[in-house]
Amino acid sequence: MVKKFWHDFWVLIIITLVVIGVFSGQGMLLGLSVMSLLVVCLAWLWNKVSLENLQYIRVIPQKRVFIGDTIPFRIELHNKKPIPVSRIDIVDDIPDCLNLVGPDIKPSATFDAVSMTHSTSVSGYQKTSWDYSLKPNKRGFHRLGSVNIFGGDIFGLFQSKKTSPTRDYILVYPQIINLPDLGMPESRPLGEKVTGLNIYQDVFWNRGIRIYEKGDPLNTIDWKYTAKKTQLMVKTFESTNKNDVILAVSVETSAKVWEGYSAINLERVITAAASVANHCSAEGLNLGLFSNGTPVLSDLPMKIPASQSEEQLKLILETLATLGPIASGSISENLNRWYKTFPFGSTVVLVTSFI
Repeated sequence: MVKKFWHDFWVLIIITLVVIGVFSGQGMLLGLSVMSLLVVCLAWLWNKVSLENLQYIRVIPQKRVFIGDTIPFRIELHNKKPIPVSRIDIVDDIPDCLNLVGPDIKPSATFDAVSMTHSTSVSGYQKTSWDYSLKPNKRGFHRLGSVNIFGGDIFGLFQSKKTSPTRDYILVYPQIINLPDLGMPESRPLGEKVTGLNIYQDVFWNRGIRIYEKGDPLNTIDWKYTAKKTQLMVKTFESTNKNDVILAVSVETSAKVWEGYSAINLERVITAAASVANHCSAEGLNLGLFSNGTPVLSDLPMKIPASQSEEQLKLILETLATLGPIASGSISENLNRWYKTFPFGSTVVLVTSFI
């Protein structure tokens, strides 16, 4: 504010000298004041275009990482106009949990962040860059905020500011550890199987219709065909031996809501869930996810249907990475409400910090 006041003050003085020179007829005073006024006008125009076509880019080659991974991180500044910029000051806040390593890092006024500060100049159509590295130590969806860029004219008379909004982010997956390290048996971490083949009737795959026999479940009766044939007819289903595992993750860390939550226990739950998911994917199991944690745009529990696709583990890890402490009710109430939507014969693995 003080600097702007003095700039305006000197501009007013120069204009006053021009007026005095015109009416007094003093040629030298008029010439010097007009030249000064031209310099001020040139500086003002230069300042106006200094930040035009100036592009600030964060180069993040890998936006999905695990805790402890080290990734390169580059900042590029492109001046896409023929006019040089004599001085540029840049302030870019980065979340502290990403462990930024590199030059010109200072504490930030923003909570839980550090600032990358750069002071440089660029010629016309020039590009300059700075190299950093990141080593995240906290899971989550970390959004990189806006960048403040300050520029001005070559004479230092004026200054302009530009806030560059960005959509850059880094998604940090939960930590994955071996199941024996969680206290689970190494040979059968998910417990004993019912049978070697685990064959059962899959009610989602209808095979045909046959006459009712004693002992058939009543819920398999096809009443439409029964009315046509005037005798009881039942549906038959395909047999399957697939193993469906539903990972039920509870974000509750205390028995009462007013007791708050434990960040340490929540991270332990997420780590255990991610480790079990990784094991199930490696074993080729159909894996699904259910949690009483809530998505950002809904108040319903998180649900990912069981699948064996290549992207399933990635989808579950991304969901676990963004899981917060806010619950949509107790895990027991949610399971009682939604368990009928699970595939028949599923193994439900409950991951919770307390019982």
